[in-house]
Amino acid sequence: MDVRLIEAASEIGAGKRGASMGMSALRVAAWKNGSDLFGHAEESILRDENDVLYEDDSSPNAHHIDGLIRFESDLAYEVYKFLRSNIFPMVIGGDHSIAIGSISGTKMAFPHERLGVVWIDAHADLHSPWTTPSGNVHGMPLALLMNIEKKGRNKPRVFTLDTWDRLRKIGMSGPKLLPSDLVFIGLRDYEPEEAAIIREHGIKVITVDELRQRGADQVVAETLAHLTACERIHVSFDVDSLDPSISVGTGTPVPGGLSLPEVRTLLTGLCVDAKTATLDVVEINPALDTNNAMAEAVLTVLEPLFPILRNR
Repeated sequence: MDVRLIEAASEIGAGKRGASMGMSALRVAAWKNGSDLFGHAEESILRDENDVLYEDDSSPNAHHIDGLIRFESDLAYEVYKFLRSNIFPMVIGGDHSIAIGSISGTKMAFPHERLGVVWIDAHADLHSPWTTPSGNVHGMPLALLMNIEKKGRNKPRVFTLDTWDRLRKIGMSGPKLLPSDLVFIGLRDYEPEEAAIIREHGIKVITVDELRQRGADQVVAETLAHLTACERIHVSFDVDSLDPSISVGTGTPVPGGLSLPEVRTLLTGLCVDAKTATLDVVEINPALDTNNAMAEAVLTVLEPLFPILRNR
């Protein structure tokens, strides 16, 4: 099948600037290393709404959430459009809030099919305006997409909650996935409110230590077995799942992460499966990096995926 690279350069959800340059950093890495990554697929570039970051913020519990409405809606439609044309969308962020659009678009394309999500990330991203300690929306997409927000310490403004509800309805009303159809891989940094959601809903978590004990190939098999009831799978790869010894070129690096060979095995194994419909790559931040090391590392993970996807 054909592959389309979608540049989703939104950094509205992040606490640090620079994630909007993720695709540009990959282009530089590809040029430097003689890679044909950008010759493998056509590109689609979405208009971002990052100008809102220079405006007054009327939503302290979900910073600049109003700027996400049009962007996430546009991204959802872009993903939907390519899926309905039997094209594989590979979405390059941008911060992790872009998953709101990419997962909503996947569900919009297959509204009557059960969607599984593999979240390769150091963080759980299960906060909401009621519980967030930072107000950064990149820590909230899964709670929004599953409609399982916990009430907590914050008292969000009416404007924030109205906009949050509009984001939930992008593509279609209702949850985009069930907690039972979510698998975390590499999770190691999350707050008590997020731990409570994981515990109460029995969400599957595979830690870095467990992956090393079983092997990445076995974790792929275990993940796909867990999602057997799902007709489609979305994979979301946050580069902060990688160990910071590889690169600090991401907004929230956490020690004790995955190695490049481990991530390469995970992504290739998941993309071989015909159920895998979409892929996000998020939080590459060259503004925080040295010598573009993160983009160069991620390039080596993405290159093997194109022949796999084209031959499906």
